[in-house]
Amino acid sequence: MSKILVLVDGIFAKEFIQNLYNNKAFKETLDIVYYDDNSIDLNLKNDQFIYHKFDPTSLVKLESLFKEKYHQAIVYMQNKEDILACYENLRKIDTRLNVVLMDFWGLKIDDSFCEVINIYNTLNTRLTGCLDNMPSMAQFIGLGKGEIMEVKIPAGSSFAYRHISSISQKRFRIVMVYRNNDYILARPGLILMPNDTILIVGDPKALQSVFSNVKTSLGRFPSPFGDNILCIIDMKKMSEFAIEKLIFASLLFHIRINSKKLYFKVINPTLTPIYYKLSSLNKNSIEVNFDYDNTNVKNIKSYVENTNIGLIVVENYLFEKEKNFFFNLKIPVLKAGLGDFADLKSSVVLSSNFEDVEGIASIMLDLNKQIQLSLSLHYYAIKLNKMELFEYTQYFESLSKLHDEKLLQIEEKEHNPISKFSYRQNVLHFVPFNEKILGNNFNKFFKTDLNTLYYKMNKNYQLFIPSL
Repeated sequence: MSKILVLVDGIFAKEFIQNLYNNKAFKETLDIVYYDDNSIDLNLKNDQFIYHKFDPTSLVKLESLFKEKYHQAIVYMQNKEDILACYENLRKIDTRLNVVLMDFWGLKIDDSFCEVINIYNTLNTRLTGCLDNMPSMAQFIGLGKGEIMEVKIPAGSSFAYRHISSISQKRFRIVMVYRNNDYILARPGLILMPNDTILIVGDPKALQSVFSNVKTSLGRFPSPFGDNILCIIDMKKMSEFAIEKLIFASLLFHIRINSKKLYFKVINPTLTPIYYKLSSLNKNSIEVNFDYDNTNVKNIKSYVENTNIGLIVVENYLFEKEKNFFFNLKIPVLKAGLGDFADLKSSVVLSSNFEDVEGIASIMLDLNKQIQLSLSLHYYAIKLNKMELFEYTQYFESLSKLHDEKLLQIEEKEHNPISKFSYRQNVLHFVPFNEKILGNNFNKFFKTDLNTLYYKMNKNYQLFIPSL
């Protein structure tokens, strides 16, 4: 049977051996080499722990132990020169032995069979993970590349009061929830609460994005989608009136919400009075880009990513033509209505599906509080039983209290609520931006799902919000 060779010196190494001895799950056999009696406790002796007293920096003495077969060697010593001497001796004896070095000095070892554990980096990473606004990542399981992360849900998080099933888990999964010093295996119907800690696994880049989304506080829209607003103008296909209306809506939105910068992307530019009006806006937190090369909106994907866009403002015809493209960007889209944005009196969300609205509820309340419109939720409850309706209303009551935003909930028992809003022009309509939006609107005519019938509200301004 192969063993583990441990070369130790110092008080930290002594505590390491004590921890191994007390760990009932540890079943390996150790050959422990020491030369200072203060580095070990000889009372910790059993069939697994075998002690050898000599100086391991001596190649001849160390070589005598290798009549045994070792599959790993751990060097835990308090002197840098001793560590390096022991490592060189081990390599002279076995070039492919798995060696682990405890490092207090920033050692640089170019050896694919040697793992250097920097004590200070480990401590700093652990302490950093204890901060509320920093992720805590697993280092000692998996690949140690950040593919396993622990995140605490703050009170104002967009993840709070949501069913796990309502969270779009692409390239990651919520696998465990820690609550009140206990753990809960993640299941679709479990509601995440403030102060819960979730264990998530997946692509490290995706987990960093999830961490940012979880930690985003109230009053931050367009965050967590991005920091800035992008207004897309096609001067060839839009009238001057439509362009001016879109400019005004973008400027007003930029003033009212927590955006850092407003970008105007102008394709097919022409020398008209509107051109010069747009040029005059290019200052301070507003940037105007006239694009003479790209005539197709699909070519702006890299521009959107590079400018950290969190909201896109477009005309109705462009949204309908390119909604698949916008859907794949996973960014909220404000589609202009017939009236002026300044004339909006209220905002509404229409629902016949709890999960659809739950996925955007926190973002919707956050934004509505910034733009200061009265908000009402109309749900067409033809498919919901009494228990589901109770959970539905309780959920939104809790969420509205969390955001300190009044939300009027109205149950529509007989009439589809779209009929009362479709003729109006002064309403901001919140729409969950999911697959139901896509496809030809003519084929949706006989559907009853309110999200699918969004196009019947196209006289109004509509904000399409992807689920986090």
